[in-house]
Amino acid sequence: MKINNIHKSLVSNWAVFIACVFVFLIFRLQGDWSNPNFWAITLIQIGIALFLLQLNNIFSIIRRRTLLPALFYLLLAGCNPVFNLDWKSGLVALLMMVNYLFLFHAYQKPDSQLNALNISLILVLGSFLRPQLLLFFPIFWFGFYWFRSFNLRVFLASLIGIVAVYLIIFAWSIYQDDWRMFLSYLPEPEEIFFAYKPNLSNYEWINLGIILFVYIFAGYNLYVSDISERIRTVSFLKYMYVSSFLVFFMAFAQSEYRSFWELIAYISIAMVLAHYFTLTNKLSIKILMLIFILGQLILGFLQHFSA
Repeated sequence: MKINNIHKSLVSNWAVFIACVFVFLIFRLQGDWSNPNFWAITLIQIGIALFLLQLNNIFSIIRRRTLLPALFYLLLAGCNPVFNLDWKSGLVALLMMVNYLFLFHAYQKPDSQLNALNISLILVLGSFLRPQLLLFFPIFWFGFYWFRSFNLRVFLASLIGIVAVYLIIFAWSIYQDDWRMFLSYLPEPEEIFFAYKPNLSNYEWINLGIILFVYIFAGYNLYVSDISERIRTVSFLKYMYVSSFLVFFMAFAQSEYRSFWELIAYISIAMVLAHYFTLTNKLSIKILMLIFILGQLILGFLQHFSA
């Protein structure tokens, strides 16, 4: 059947993936290519998409060669012009990819202090770009607990990462005899803990509705259906599924930094959807995938090119 062939091409055909990257770049044609921020965020998002493929290969999250994690990330991030210039949020999302690498390596390893320290250092350093990144500490502690590797040593290693960064800044400020330097790096509570009423266009509401609708089916497949996967794989996917809802909640609560939260949430969403759609043999699910992709492309076109 043609639908089966289309599904196979989207999953494993590099020519189709390159065509999708080309469509991603077409959406960006409306942007200001003379702006270096525009180039930076475009390259970063393509980098995250390719990193997702590597993450999948390292941990064998999807037991089949697939290009869908990268395709879905480019589709989700490329269809909304709100992401076109926010290179800082894109860079922080890339750092979060590295953190997932450290976290997954800690699966059922009680001696994961080094992984916890690395995650802590990345979160603190990344918070200089986006202070809200400090809110991810509880999410990663939850991840260590979820993967049965959380203990007092892991928790203390996370705290050491925080102390180490600010201790270096403190020492440097003393050397420079400038206390204001140290104080300027301390996060202010109002930069982290605040909330705004969601400010979304009609197209964005429709887009989020489509994502949520399809994502619920993927969650049903994870939590209700009897999928033949290794326990480790299911643990990874369930953690990403739950954490993505927490991140999306923050995207609504802090709509001013919606691009920051959504670019991070799309990492988990792309991986979970890729697993759901790659391994399916049901024609109805393949049709759902095509409808999802088509809906994203139509909304992307309307958001980028409509007056």
